[in-house]
Amino acid sequence: MAYNRFRAGVVLRVALISVAAMLLVLALVVKSWFVTGICLGLVIVALIYDLIFFVERTNRELSRFFTAIRHSDFTQRFTENAQSSSFRELHGHLNEMMNAFQKIKSEKEAHYHYLQAIVEHIRIGVLTFDGEGEVQLFNKVAKEVLQVPFVKNVKALERISPELVQAAQHLENGQNKLIKIDREKDQLMLLVSVAGFYSQNKRIRIVSLQNIRSEMEAQELAAWQKLISVLTHEIMNSVTPIISLTSTIKGLVDERVATLYSAEEIAEDENLDDIRTGLQTIEKRSTGMLHFVQNYRRLTRVPPPHLETVIVNDLLKQVARLLQNDPAYQRADLRLFLPEPPLKITADPELIEQVLLNLVKNAVEACEHVAEPVIELAAFTDEKHPELVRIEVKDNGPGVPEEILDKIFVPFYTTKKQGSGIGLSLSRQIMKLHHGSLQMRPAEPKGTVFSLLFYK
Repeated sequence: MAYNRFRAGVVLRVALISVAAMLLVLALVVKSWFVTGICLGLVIVALIYDLIFFVERTNRELSRFFTAIRHSDFTQRFTENAQSSSFRELHGHLNEMMNAFQKIKSEKEAHYHYLQAIVEHIRIGVLTFDGEGEVQLFNKVAKEVLQVPFVKNVKALERISPELVQAAQHLENGQNKLIKIDREKDQLMLLVSVAGFYSQNKRIRIVSLQNIRSEMEAQELAAWQKLISVLTHEIMNSVTPIISLTSTIKGLVDERVATLYSAEEIAEDENLDDIRTGLQTIEKRSTGMLHFVQNYRRLTRVPPPHLETVIVNDLLKQVARLLQNDPAYQRADLRLFLPEPPLKITADPELIEQVLLNLVKNAVEACEHVAEPVIELAAFTDEKHPELVRIEVKDNGPGVPEEILDKIFVPFYTTKKQGSGIGLSLSRQIMKLHHGSLQMRPAEPKGTVFSLLFYK
């Protein structure tokens, strides 16, 4: 309808120009009315200008409409109060199209923000990039896990882990890979999963990053506890009767010998001494094994923590006082670094005190051959994770050899002659019961740092 009216307007103006042109010819050629001819000429010029303005007005409106579409500017509006009914109808249709485009854009933006909120909310790091490595999405969890505020190209992550970049670029759809990343204060165990798809003829890869170190530690600890529970049960069931029978047999032998032999015969009979020595050895070793097994049962019988608010400064001072009264620790220089203002944690003070004493004991033993041993106890809020309180025990010993780094938390494993191999395992279990973690890293320039991490 608007197009028909526009055409009628053009036809009318062309017709008027044609009539005016014929009158101009009549006035100048036939009648020689020069003044009239001049007036008609001016009328023709005015009509031509009106025709051009009329046609170009439509072009201008359409040009403004298409420009707005090209730049996604759907706020443009066309007046519907025009004098011409054709333009009123045209502007109405253009405004309807603008409203439709604006609605589509709003729905698209709402859908994008909805998906963005979901991606940011999930507790798994998500990274997407195209075939050139350009990163489109890098959510908050991925930034926290990798401790990187911004990534433009996935190759920039090579400074963190070349293995991670290799996995992100070359893993097939649905494949997973476990990658270890050593950082300054902790170690990551990233489960990397990759999926790929095409979007607008571009190959997009989605990489999910999940730090499963705590889950693996929990599963490992649960497996050890189960194994220890079974072993100790079976061993104690076997050893206890052996001790009882050995003691009984030894008593029967002594009673029988005293009845049948004189003191001189007993002293001269080497077989009797061998029997007695053998029975004593069996009893002694069986008793030792029983104590050995009972000691390991502690790993499966850690009491649940009685949580309360603990001031970290007071806790560290109490540990220092206990150590100062023990001659075994007086050789080392114990230094306290207390935070100001004092930090608070929710914990069982007795269990955490036990953990700290065990770590300091290990640190002192590690510095046995150091001329000037220094043990540092420090507490502070983690810089990159303000929700974490970190308590550290640091020594200046030779450090932990690289070949045993993965074994120090394994139950029963020890490099000490008199060690039981349960101290660090027990300490880690206590931290797990506090929903925290116990971590180890090399110190600079030498030594070892054990860190206790608590959530505020």
